[in-house]
Amino acid sequence: MSDKTEKKVLDKKEIYDVIEDLTKKGKTTTEIGLTLKQKYGVKSVLEATGKKIGKVQTELNLKEDKLPDELLYLIKKSVKLIKHNDNNKKDTTGKRGYQKTVSKIKRLRKHYIKTKKIDSNWRYSDDSAKLLVK
Repeated sequence: MSDKTEKKVLDKKEIYDVIEDLTKKGKTTTEIGLTLKQKYGVKSVLEATGKKIGKVQTELNLKEDKLPDELLYLIKKSVKLIKHNDNNKKDTTGKRGYQKTVSKIKRLRKHYIKTKKIDSNWRYSDDSAKLLVK
């Protein structure tokens, strides 16, 4: 027998099951999309189900009022830059990168508050970001 397994075409219910399973394992929507593409041969969840992965997660009640992915990635980046700047005090380029990242986070915060994707009381701070990322 060969090591390669044949990719089986999944129907809508099976795709939902895979998304549910991977979400419960803590995978992001991007990682879920890549897994579906590589392991299951699903080129586009949108074409197969008529919905994006995030909408499927919301429909299955898997999202527990988490922050949007884009905002989470920027927060993770800011935490990395904070650690870098702590170790490299004279790196002015790193400091500027951190300032730009925080600026993007604040702009996104305004947008997500307008579109009601996050609570209007949510604020960015270095301490809360470190706790959030871990």
